[in-house]
Amino acid sequence: MEPVASEEPKYCTNCGTKLLPGSNFCNVCGMPQKPNAVPPQPAVPYAPYVPPRTSTMRDLVMGLGVYGVIALAALMAVNVAIALWGIDLVLPHLDKHIYLFIITPFIVNFAELGGWAFMGYYIFLVGAIAACFAWMLYKSARPLADEIRLKYPKEGHSPLYIMGTVLFATLSLNVIYYLIVGAFGESPSTPSFDTRALWELIYGYAQASVWEELVSRVLLIGIPLLVIDSLIRQRNPGHKMEKWYHYILGGGFTIGRKEALLMAFSSAMFGAAHVFAWDLFKVLPAAAAGLAFAYLYLKVGLYASVMMHFATDFMTIPLNVWSGTGVTTIVGLLVLAWLFLGVPYMVLYISKGLGWILGRRVWPDVPPQPPQPAYAFYPTYAPIPVPAPVGYPNTVPSYPTAPAPRADDGHGFVCPNCGNQEAIYSEGKLVCTRCGTKR
Repeated sequence: MEPVASEEPKYCTNCGTKLLPGSNFCNVCGMPQKPNAVPPQPAVPYAPYVPPRTSTMRDLVMGLGVYGVIALAALMAVNVAIALWGIDLVLPHLDKHIYLFIITPFIVNFAELGGWAFMGYYIFLVGAIAACFAWMLYKSARPLADEIRLKYPKEGHSPLYIMGTVLFATLSLNVIYYLIVGAFGESPSTPSFDTRALWELIYGYAQASVWEELVSRVLLIGIPLLVIDSLIRQRNPGHKMEKWYHYILGGGFTIGRKEALLMAFSSAMFGAAHVFAWDLFKVLPAAAAGLAFAYLYLKVGLYASVMMHFATDFMTIPLNVWSGTGVTTIVGLLVLAWLFLGVPYMVLYISKGLGWILGRRVWPDVPPQPPQPAYAFYPTYAPIPVPAPVGYPNTVPSYPTAPAPRADDGHGFVCPNCGNQEAIYSEGKLVCTRCGTKR
């Protein structure tokens, strides 16, 4: 015997109530039902008026910042090619030796590399730089498309935008600092980079971009943070820890008290280590750069701090490779534009730092509020409390609503067969007075 297909439920075309099987009339409103009729749809309320969005100063700065970081990415691509080309420049100098070091903040050498180990180390540095640059472009592709259209990406700003704007802010801060130092008649000393061969510059800057980030960020922030979180986890099993590789590669950390302390410690060590090649005037700007590197390491990842270090050190390397006026003009105009663009971003990131100290977001880091509607339909009013007599608590009056009529209580009866609204009670059932249908 074939199973009987269940009939789909039907609804009243007048009030939308679900009908009983076989009903020709609604058991609530009593209206006759037409076959294949469509029940009424709920009314769609009027949408509130929202004024059109207008461009703001924040949008202008963001737009300039996006195109500024795109220009920075183009220069970085050229410098990555120069670093790869540097393999051919370094190869004839296998008789040279370099030292691997850690920062205590004194520079402590612990290994010497020469010959093919010296060459292999440079190939490792260049490979790390190229891999970090490719990964940054990959991670930035989707959000950068929204940033070009001045739309804030759902997943947050692209790593390229964050790294570039932090770099612009650091450049502006350094220039302002040295202008202030010069205004007091001081002349900070600078290492004689002009006397070094091109391959030495490329090798030294590549080592600083990768190795200094490993010993300053991973050893002074990531590893200590892993130890601290592990100790907290032993005392509090519910303490949340990141994946173990995040403590090496960075990225995804929320900057709390312990993260901020390690950032300050790492930047102080990084700034103090520059005294031996520069002078005391270099400590403050180097420490500020160290804070920027640490911020990128914790929030974005090690690859972002490596890329910012690389972009900073290699910024003028094209001038050593090509001595033409055109290259000098292009690089000079780019640096000048980044310096001016870095001023608002310097204010923004300083406000972020103040927000961490104060425990709340401060201007201009406060996100913009969405536009409020000028007016809206259907205003609602809260009930006004009525004072109660003495000795009774204050109460808010409630207004009960009448329940919908039911077909089984003798009131509001509607016969599903003939639509009659009168019935008598007999033997525990309601009986229609017109057709005798029992309910």
